[in-house]
Amino acid sequence: MADAIPGSRRSLATGESSRPRNLRVSAAQLCEFTRQLATLVGAGVPLLQSLDTIQQGVNAQAMGPVVQALRTQVSAGKSLETALQQTGVFDKLYCQMVAAGELAGNLDDMLNRLASHTERQQQLRRKVSMALVYPVAVLFIAALVVTVILVWVVPVFESIFASFGAQLPAATRFILGLSAGLLHWGLPVLALTVLTATVLRRQYRRNETWQWQFALRVLSMPLVAGLIRSANLTAWTRCLSMLTQSGVPLLEALEVLAGVCTNQVYARLCLNIRQSVLRGSSLASAMRSASVSVGLKTGLFPPLLIQMVDIGEQSGTLTVLLSRAADAQDEALEQQVHGLTQLIEPLLVVVLGGLVGGMVVALYLPVFQLGQVL
Repeated sequence: MADAIPGSRRSLATGESSRPRNLRVSAAQLCEFTRQLATLVGAGVPLLQSLDTIQQGVNAQAMGPVVQALRTQVSAGKSLETALQQTGVFDKLYCQMVAAGELAGNLDDMLNRLASHTERQQQLRRKVSMALVYPVAVLFIAALVVTVILVWVVPVFESIFASFGAQLPAATRFILGLSAGLLHWGLPVLALTVLTATVLRRQYRRNETWQWQFALRVLSMPLVAGLIRSANLTAWTRCLSMLTQSGVPLLEALEVLAGVCTNQVYARLCLNIRQSVLRGSSLASAMRSASVSVGLKTGLFPPLLIQMVDIGEQSGTLTVLLSRAADAQDEALEQQVHGLTQLIEPLLVVVLGGLVGGMVVALYLPVFQLGQVL
């Protein structure tokens, strides 16, 4: 689920006293709630009694007010889907699946599917985060080490070099100048950088053009683009398979998918595909021409995926083939994460060793020269 991420803040709309506010509900809590509700409903326990049972175990958690709000809405005669929408915690995919389960009389099966989907989404985010956060963390540590050397270590060497009374090598002079600049301008530059980043972040959140341009740039960045594409394609194929299997019409499913994709380009592609299908085009044909509709020369849907969708539409096995395609995309993402990690680790070691080693060599060059003179 696109909105159910660990630690995500959900600022819920006001207007009803039973609506929870300012909650921090994690995907793990949502998954646990969904599993418990599926088990109770599958065992024949009435929905209202199931919510009462679950609430007794989650009162101390962020899910407590959410379950209480659900119970209040259901006891007032509203459907579970409507109650879920009122809380503002559950995304459109979740609500649509529950509605399909209520209509078909297999709510417990739908809830189990949703719980499995949430777990897969968590694993997907961990894979992408592992590939992206690791190099950033290592580079941050490298910058911290370099800063410590420039601020505390280099000034000690500078006082020693002053007693030599000789011309210092160019590399040493560069390190000394860098240290002096950092000591003099470090805090102002840091404050200006933080202020600029804050302003740009606020502007980015308000400016849809910036968000769209960033989404486009991400899909063309080296190394990162493959991960983003695979992550969105995995979520796209998996969710579409679930929705079509649940009996949700294709047009409604494509509208729901627009809110599932984390990248705005894929979200707009879903809406463009929906318009093409609405005009009578097949899903495969709409996917084939979707990239052109957003101004991209390269296709964002692999030819193999389009071919599987085409075969599924013609043979009536679209749901099965989409599920297989999701498994294939998940495996491809796993391989990309592993390959990227294998590539980045030695690269980071070289960068970190080059920075620290280069500084150490530059600081000891005058000592070596002095030893040769003596």
